[in-house]
Formats: sequence, structure tokens, C-alpha cells
Amino acid sequence: MIALLLFTVSTLSGQTVSAVPGHIQDLSGQFPIDDQFSFEQQIQIGSQGNSTNDNPFAYGHALQFRPWFHYDGIPNTTLTGSVSYIYYFTVPGTSYYKHPEWRDTVIGTLKQPLHGGSIYEQIRGELLNFHDSHGEVQHLPRVRIRLGQNLYLGEGGTKLGKPYLGLYQEAIPQFPQPSYSRVTFTDARFFAGAGFDLGSRTEVLLGFKAEAEVSSSGSTVTVFFGPAFSIEYNFRRSRPVNEHHQRTTAFKDF
Repeated sequence: MIALLLFTVSTLSGQTVSAVPGHIQDLSGQFPIDDQFSFEQQIQIGSQGNSTNDNPFAYGHALQFRPWFHYDGIPNTTLTGSVSYIYYFTVPGTSYYKHPEWRDTVIGTLKQPLHGGSIYEQIRGELLNFHDSHGEVQHLPRVRIRLGQNLYLGEGGTKLGKPYLGLYQEAIPQFPQPSYSRVTFTDARFFAGAGFDLGSRTEVLLGFKAEAEVSSSGSTVTVFFGPAFSIEYNFRRSRPVNEHHQRTTAFKDF
């Protein structure tokens, strides 16, 4: 819904809008440290098409290696930190170019368990460190504000555990140096999917993601859309004491 709104506003203001099919998938494993702390290693892959190719798997977009440290010692709250490495690939026919990026991230997630589901509010602070297309070093801070909802579809007890529907809406403002960009509201995202437990420790999520991204010049809005897939293995025998909320790796995307 947010992506559609941004699409409409951008069209009215004369920006060029392009629709690009894309795909994202990730694999991760969660390792217990104690009852309150856990470590999660995530590997994420993104691919996309371009203006002449509608295949969402046609070109590699990026590869990400990201370790997460989670703290679940506060009821209904998770605090998370990470330093990740992302390698972006050149995509023919687009402005996406080959370069690495180091990203520093802190996340606070407030969760409200409900009968038959849960909701959450998440704020994420990020510092993106990379070389722009002119070779200049950039340190780009941004904030991600997300609202999410989970709806359980059953009571569990089957081979698929407790299936659920997951949704989120996200807005991303950034604060660049004027020499790099004058765009403040850079991104809006929407995700809808279905998840289930595969056995006692594996979580699977299949869904659809839409994202509207404004270019650094502000002249172009690229709308990515396509499938998202996630699989996560939990090495702890049970969830943290205060983790009364469905945590899925695909909710922690690029």
C-alpha cells in the first residue's frame, strides 16, 4: 500500500517510474548464547530483471553476509545489532553498479501478543558505508520504520506446526550529504506471506514483496516486485522466554 502511494505521488510530480521484477531469498541459523542472548548468521541473495527482461532471476542484485546478535531479556521486546557485508553486482541496463558495502545496524522491536496472532512496531537505524558510482566514499545514515502483523491459521500439532500469515509495511527516510543526494524519503516497502514450522526447529516463509525506491538524483522511482523465500534453523531447543512473537529472517531484508 505504501509502495502504491509512493508510486502515485511520484507520477504526479513528474518522476520517471519503472517496474522491475525481483526476487529475494535467505538462509539463516540461530544459535543460543544463554536464555536471553542469541546469535543468528544470515546469508541473503537478491536477483532482478531489467527494462528488457521480465525474469526476476535474470541478474544478481546483491549477496549479503550478516551476523545478528539478539537480546530478548525485556518482555515483549527484542534488541538487535549487526555489522554486515553486502556485495552489489552490476545489472545491465540499470544504474546498479558493482561495489561492496559495510552496514552497521541497530534494531528495536516492540511486540504485542494477541489472541490468534501478534503485531509489532520496529525502528531500525542503519549506517551504509560504500563508494558511490564516482568512487567517492559515502557514509549514509537512514532510519527504517516498520509496522507488522502476524495472524495464526491453526493451533499447531501438524507436520507444518502453526501456520501463519505475515504482513509488514515500511517507510525509509535517509539523511545524505547534499553533494550525494537531496532525497530524504527514499523507500517504501510492503510484504505479505505465509509461514510454517518444518519440524521443531526449522521455519519456512514464502511471500511477495513490493518496494518503491527513489534514485539518489530524485528523478526515478524503481518499483521492485516479486517472490521472497526464507528458511531458518534454530539450534536452541526452545524459544527465548520472552520471545512470544514470530521472528522470520525475510523480515530483515536488504
